[in-house]
Amino acid sequence: MSAPEDRFSHKVHADALVWAREWNTRVTPLLLLRLLLLQPGFQLAFSIRVQAVLTTVPVVGLLLRRLLWYVTTVWTGADVDPCAVRQIGAGVHFPHPAGVVIGGQCSIGRNVQILQGVTLGRSEASIVGGPGLEDGVRVYAGAKLIGDIRVGQGAVVGANAVVLKDVPPGWTAVGVPARNLPPRRPGLANVS
Repeated sequence: MSAPEDRFSHKVHADALVWAREWNTRVTPLLLLRLLLLQPGFQLAFSIRVQAVLTTVPVVGLLLRRLLWYVTTVWTGADVDPCAVRQIGAGVHFPHPAGVVIGGQCSIGRNVQILQGVTLGRSEASIVGGPGLEDGVRVYAGAKLIGDIRVGQGAVVGANAVVLKDVPPGWTAVGVPARNLPPRRPGLANVS
């Protein structure tokens, strides 16, 4: 039997909880219906959860998963490789999923936020391994994370950054190619 945090219902609830917190409400059946009907980002997360379940169904599961992947890609404008769906943690948040591309060798921790136009993929130089995002990572619009790299817990990847090397936990990656900035110390003014 799988751990409670790996169950379909737990992951769907955690995905919905992100939206509920953003809207200052609770997860209710009405909220779930609203998210399923009106929020492409939640629709993408829900499809990822269903695809993960379909991988366990003998014979027709893989075909059904592939069909759902196709419909989801057309519907949301995001392309999440079917091989990655089991590597995406609970509480994933896609506020604007258009243009998101997640390769098959990527792993995503819990409570990760990914905005529009983000690409997570392997490099041509590396046949194996894709980016791994640890818990609490935020990836802003247009960022590209390429290769067998790790983005540490609570790290931030800035808009349009091109990340080619590891980002330490709590740090921020910005620029092209990205450079890592340490966390700000509380109480200090940002003097430029």
